[in-house]
Formats: sequence, C-alpha cells, structure tokens
Amino acid sequence: MPERIALVLPSAAHAAAAQIRLEQQLRDGYGELVVVTPSGLAAVILRRAGRRLDLLDTVIGPGDRLAMLAERIDQLPLQNHDFGGNKVALLGGLIRLIDRLKAEMIDADEYAEWAQTQADEDGLREREFAEIFRIHDRMLRLLGACDGGDLMREALRMLRDQPDRRRPFEHVLIDDVQELDLAAVTLARTVALGALTAAGDPLAAVRRFRGAGAARLRSLESEGSRIVSLTGSFRCPEPVMRAAWTVGLGSAPANETTPPASPPADALVEFWRAANERAQAQSVAAEIERVLSGDPAATVAVVVPSAAREGQAVSVALEERAVAHRLIGEAAFFQRVEIRDLLAWLRLLADPNDAPAVVRALARAPIELRSVDIARCTQIARRRKIDMVAALAAATESPQVPPEARERIRNFLKLYRAASAQIDTMRADLYVHRLIERLGLRRQQLFAAQTDVVERLRALARFGELASAHVSRMPQGTAREFARSIAAVAENGLREQEEPDLGGAVPVQVLELSGVSGLEVDHVFLVGLRSGLERELRAEPVPDALLRERLPAEDEQTRRAWMRQRLYVAVSRARKRAIFCYPATVGERGTKAAVEEAVETARNTLQAEWRDCAEELFGPDEALQSTYRLLRDELLEGTMRAGGRLGELRFDTDLDVSHAVVRYLELLKVAALLTAAGDGTQGVAEALRDVNARIAGAVTSEQREIFQSSPLDDYLLDAERDLKRRARVVAARDEPSLERFLPMRGDGVLLSASDIDTYRSCPLKYKFARVFRIPQEPTLHQRFGIAVHHVLERYHGAAVETGGQPGSLAELLGLLDEAWRRQGFGDSDEERQLRGKAAAALARYHEHSLIDQARPVWFERQFTFKLGPHVLRGRVDRVDRTPSGEYELIDYKTGRPKSADELADDVQLALYAVAARESWGLEASRGAYYYLLDDVKVAVSGDEQWIRDVATEVAEGIRAQEFEPTPSARVCSLCDYRLACPAAER
Repeated sequence: MPERIALVLPSAAHAAAAQIRLEQQLRDGYGELVVVTPSGLAAVILRRAGRRLDLLDTVIGPGDRLAMLAERIDQLPLQNHDFGGNKVALLGGLIRLIDRLKAEMIDADEYAEWAQTQADEDGLREREFAEIFRIHDRMLRLLGACDGGDLMREALRMLRDQPDRRRPFEHVLIDDVQELDLAAVTLARTVALGALTAAGDPLAAVRRFRGAGAARLRSLESEGSRIVSLTGSFRCPEPVMRAAWTVGLGSAPANETTPPASPPADALVEFWRAANERAQAQSVAAEIERVLSGDPAATVAVVVPSAAREGQAVSVALEERAVAHRLIGEAAFFQRVEIRDLLAWLRLLADPNDAPAVVRALARAPIELRSVDIARCTQIARRRKIDMVAALAAATESPQVPPEARERIRNFLKLYRAASAQIDTMRADLYVHRLIERLGLRRQQLFAAQTDVVERLRALARFGELASAHVSRMPQGTAREFARSIAAVAENGLREQEEPDLGGAVPVQVLELSGVSGLEVDHVFLVGLRSGLERELRAEPVPDALLRERLPAEDEQTRRAWMRQRLYVAVSRARKRAIFCYPATVGERGTKAAVEEAVETARNTLQAEWRDCAEELFGPDEALQSTYRLLRDELLEGTMRAGGRLGELRFDTDLDVSHAVVRYLELLKVAALLTAAGDGTQGVAEALRDVNARIAGAVTSEQREIFQSSPLDDYLLDAERDLKRRARVVAARDEPSLERFLPMRGDGVLLSASDIDTYRSCPLKYKFARVFRIPQEPTLHQRFGIAVHHVLERYHGAAVETGGQPGSLAELLGLLDEAWRRQGFGDSDEERQLRGKAAAALARYHEHSLIDQARPVWFERQFTFKLGPHVLRGRVDRVDRTPSGEYELIDYKTGRPKSADELADDVQLALYAVAARESWGLEASRGAYYYLLDDVKVAVSGDEQWIRDVATEVAEGIRAQEFEPTPSARVCSLCDYRLACPAAER
C-alpha cells in the first residue's frame, strides 16, 4: 500500500521550497505527501476530523491582532504597564509575549495562577497582563477567529479526546527540528505515535526560544524518536565551514572532519574592516556589483543585525549602483514605495487631519505637486487652523497658488471626494482595488525604471489580500476600519516575519540574522559585526516556573551563545565565499567600535588579515554611469507624467513638451559622454563641448534655451561629488526655490537649539518641520511635558514675584491640577499613569528645592544673539547660582534619562552657555539636564568653538536649501514624517 507521509518544516518558505524539491526528485509512488508548517499540520488534522474547512482563513496574525487591541484599548487594564510614550509599541510587546506563551503551551489561566503568587508592583503588573491575555483570547472568540497557538491547541485537544483519529500519517518527518517550539513539536510527536524522524543541527537554532536547539534534539532522543543530527556540511567548502564552526563554537567539533565537498577555486573567507558605516555599505555594494558582472547567475545574501539600520544602509548603496535586490525584515513590506503611496491615501481618507499623509499624496503620482506649492498649502492650513484637505480647497481660490498647481490640487480633491464618499459603505477589499486603480498605481509600474517591477506589482496584490483577509474576519467592517487597522500595523511593523526566497529566484537578498535559516547562496556578506551584538537579543520574559521543559536561563551567557549560533548559521549558508565586515567607527563623531569577539577568533584561527575599506567617492566613469541611471529613471517615470499633462487645458502645454524633449536630450548627452570616456579619446570637458554643440544645432530655440540653462553640465565637470549632489542636480531642474519659506532674518537664518538638533539629525526632517511646517497635533507626551514645564514656571514665578521661598507642596500639586485641566487631559490608563508620575516627580522636586544649596535666580529666561549674519534665540528653563558663585543652566526633561556619554554631542546646553555670555553677559560654566520623572540630574560640558562651528554649518546648509535626508534607525523610528520621507522607503 502506498505510504502516507507528513513533512513538517518551521516556516512557510521552508515548506514551499521543500515541496518543489520533492516533486522534482521523487520518482517512486506514494499515497500522500503533505508538506506543511506546524500550523498547517494542525489545520489538516482538524479538517479531517470534520471541523471547520476554513480554519486557516480564520487565523489572525500578530499585526492584525495588534490592530484589534489598538481599536479596543479602552477595554484593556493597563494601569501598571509603562506606555513609554508609544502605546502601539506596548501592545506589540504584549502580542509577542502572548504568542510566546502559547508556543510554550502556557494558557491565560496558568499565567493568572502563577501571577497570584507574585508580590509588590511586579505582581500587580503580572496579574494585569494575565487579564489582558484573557481579554485578547475573548476578543478572538467574539470575532470567530483564532491565532496560530489556538489552532495547535485545538488540534492537540481533538487528538487527546479522539484517540482513534491519531496517526493519520504512517511517517512524520521534521526538518530543522531545532527551530520548533514546544507546542509544534508536541503536535508532531502526538500525530506520529512513535513513527517520528527528526533532522536538525543543534548549533543552528536561529529563532528557537532562547536559542535552545540542542535542548530540543535531546528531548526527542530521550523519547525514542529517530534523530538525525546534522553538524557537518555538504554545502560549504572547508575554509567556510571552519569559519562557521569557529564563530559558533570557538573551534570545529571534535567528531567532525573536513567536509567531503571539494572547495571551488574561488572559495574564500575574508575579513573586512571598514572606515565607517557608510564605507561598509559602499564596499559591500561595490563587491556585489563586481561579483554579478562576472557571474550573472550568482546568488548573494547580505546578513545584517538590523534591517532598519545596517540593512537600510546597504540597500541604499545597492540602489546607487542599480543592483536589483530585496530587503527582508519584519517591517520591510510597509517600506515599499508603492505600499507607502497606498497607505498615505488610506490614512488621509480615514483622517483628513493626517498632514504627513496628505503631503505624501500631494508629492507623489498622480498629483505631483511641487515643493513650493506644498509649502503654500501648509501655510494656509497653519494660518487658518484648518486641516490639510480644507486648506487645499482654499488654495484653489488663492491668487498665490499658480494655475498649474491649482489644477493639480483640484485633481487631488476630485480623487479625495470620490474615494471618501465610499469609505464607510464599501467592503475593504473592493475599496482597496478601486483605490489602486483610481491612483494608477499598477499603471505607474509599467513606466517605472526599477528592475523590481514584478515585485512591486506583487506587493500591491499582497496588500489587496490583506484587505480580503480583513473582510473574511469582519464581514460587516468598513474600509475606514481597515484603513485604521492597517495604519496601526504599518506604524509598528508587527507582521509575520517576512521570509527570504529559498529557490534562488532573487539574486541579492538583504536580511537579518534571524531570517537566514534554510537559505543557500554562493556568497554571504556578514555586515555590522560590532562587539556587543548579543545585547540586541531579547527573549520574551516567560517565567521559568511556567516552562514545561528545561531551557537555558535568560542571561547574558545564553544570549551570547544564541548570537554565536546565528553567526554560525549565516556563515554556513555560503557555497563559495563568506565575508565578515564591521565598521571601525560609528556615529557622526566617529566613535571607535570593536569587532565581535567570535569574528576575531575566527580570523586568528584562519590566520587571515584584515582588509581595510575606505569610504569611496565616485570617479569620473562611475559618476557618469550613476548620473545616466538617474536621468534614465527620471525620463521613464516622467514620460507618463508629461503625457498626462497633454490632456490638461492649459496654455503652456508646448512648454511641457519642450521640457520632456530636453530630458531625453540630457540622457542622450550623458550616453555620448560615456562612449567618449570609454574610448579614452576625449576628456569629459572636451567631449561635453562637442556634444552640446551638436545637440543645440538640432533642436528648436525654446528647447535650446531650456537645454543650455540646465545645471547638469556644472556637475558633470566635477567628478569629486557624491550621489546626493547628483540627485539634487537632477531634481533641481524642475523645482523652484523655497527661499521665501526659509526662516530668514536679514541675510541670515533664524535658529534655535531645537532647529540645529533637527537639521543635524536629518535635514529633510527640518524641511518638513520648519520650511513646509506641516501641521502636527502635539502628542500626549508633548502635552505632558508642556504641562509640567508650565507648572514649574508658575510655581517659581510666584516666589520670584513675592521675593519669598517656594510655596508648599499642596500649592505645587494644585498648579498641576490646574494645568492638567487646561491641557485637556482625559481619564485613559495612559493619562492617569502620567498624572501619577507627574505628582510623584513634583513631590520629589519640592523636597529637593527645600534643601538644595543652589539658589534659582531666573526661570524661562529668553535670549537672542547674532552669530555672523545668523540669529540664534531660545529660552533657558532655569538658571541657578551655586554657593561658589557660579551659574548653572538647567533644562527640564520629562523623557528617559541619557548618560553623559550619550550627551557628548549635545547642542542645547552648549548653545545656552554661549547665549548666556553673548546675550546676558553671564559666564555660565555649568549646564545640566534635570530628568524630572526619574529625579536624575546629568551634567553636560560643551565646547564653545564646536557649537559655533556647528550652528554656522547648519545655518549655511539651510540657506543653501540642502535638505537631503540622512536616515538612521534611531532618528527614523521616532520621526513624525516617516510616511512622507523618501529615505524610509525602497
């Protein structure tokens, strides 16, 4: 009789790849072969038992459950959980913990019983979480849905209650068993009834809780299952495998010999030391470009600690060289440009006050309003105190807005009104489909120059599937509800882990260490291998007392072993070559960084030398190639834009045609220069004169004037500039100046400390916040900080006016009550929590004020002074005179404390010290931040010449309208303008 076989794998990508390989290689017949994930196996078992046939359709992923909790947050008891200024992040952490508990077969009742044994504040929080756990499951039941843990629990319950339904398969096989959690392996074991064969590598637990892969294999061995332990490799050449063993264990296992596979001629293990983080990304991108030019069929994996940090930097460097690639990470789907365009429209349709969403929709196709016209519209919204959509309607009547811009705004309003009329009546899936068609998002891809057009179309289709899944779960739900739900998911990035391509269809993949399992490629680049990577590993806080199996303790040693396992797995993915890379310096000030200890051990074992990689500037040939790609992309994407303008009833249509023709002529010019440079017969300057003369003689006078006025030639004659200037020169040909919107005072720029900080963190953020001045509602924590500042200002102000001592604690808390009402705070858990923190902080503050020897002399004191042509202004929260006669400048903070090292590049207090001398004639030698909620005071010293140089550099950058983004994980994660920012997309 043909056999019935089930093969269980840890992820959907593993299962899909295994299914294809088995179908290609199996020749003998069999009765049934099921290749599934653990959740898929549970669904198969329940369906065969006559349970619901649509079980997988009712399984809600973590992102959708986050949205479910966010929409019903008022039903959750959260008094003892610290919101930390981000309720979505808090809910995301709760979802992850619930999923982990279910994976370890711990239900809400068990957790609640354990929580009753805990005392003090920890006990209150744990009991509160137990109730949240119960509410989460109750919400799922009310929706007629479940999560993956529920699905496996239901399958196990059915097998226990109906023993005759056990063993639906004669053989159950598990691959990569070291990655399976307790619930998954228990289900497979129960189904197998002794006929279980499991294969795995005890060193290769990438995602297993606490990295406990070896413990998983030992548990199965003790139960009599057949175990195949895979510690050798038939994939990797000997040097690569030796490097993998060394980073994983410190040396090769005693029972392992050299792998039998003969290493290819180009097999290498290299160690790169980059000058800084940008040099690291540039070097990796340049080497990948070289590899693919020599072997177009080669496959490459760039493995990074963080997709948002190192991954984004490498992705940008690959894009500079037009290398097609795929960035994989938990939030990567929502970073796609076409998905962000769609999200912007959904967000503004659900809430017209969402100014960043409106700005993105205006700047992108099909509207494409110029920056200067967007600035005019945000100015109207701010001055009239209306939402952005209402401001756009007003802009159509404004004489300051040119006719072409008014026409584009009318097109926006037409789309907005048509879409908003159906958002509360139409099903989400149909609504999303029609919105995609209205915006022409699919049609735009046909004109796109990117090499990943198919991926972009698939992403749009995937978004439609998300809407369909929402309808399946909530048949009565509206498109507005879906818009709010998907916006919350995108904001937090909490989705099922995106899987890499395991079939070799994507030649270059950039992915995190946590996603490398199952991958096989020719070349592996391990990037960002700085010391201390294990500190970024944090397992969910599951109490050891509730665990049903013995696991390593949650401590630094376990995290370090887990990180080494991930490095081992990443290296062992390589069929030919592995490259280890780390940046020798990090940050703007070039702080020195050490290499990961395991990598240094591997280098010493292999007796290899460091290869130093410096930051590269594009040479003349690369500059021409990159400029050609930029112009080509712009031409292809602008063709549809120019064609659309031909249908508009305007008097300057012929001018649009001339501009479009000149864009093509510029591309033709750069192509001619490339040919001349390749032949070596002429230099760029000489060839440029000849090419310009020939093109100018073949066009109309209008086209000639546009062609000759382009700033492109200035750039082409200067090959020592970077990609940012290339992009700026290309964009500047169509964008008018924003000078009238800059904060100018005479010939200089008006600046504050926060302006300088904002510009230094990201010039584009400064443009959004201070030039466009995109309207933003203050967040809850911003309002909280303002309220506390006002309380202290009034408290000390009363004492200064009377010349007496500060008032009583009752008076101080009375001022808090008054400020709380004035700011309009409500009665949510988060607001009550903040109210309690403020009261406790002010009580401590009052106690210190009675015994502090320093005497406050000024509060909220303003300053203004000139630095060259520029004007700097601001105010200092408090100035104290110390017993020694010195003055100390104090700034209140209501956020989390920073250390003195973290404040080494601090601008604010350094600028205040200069301002005290220049504006007040006061020598203030000391400065400090007072973190009120934690009762911590951190002294900060500043370099006067440094802050003068920084302020001047920032002012000159603003005056020159240099607003290129400088993305970083730290800044981007907290930015209010992420949706509108092109640097946050791919």
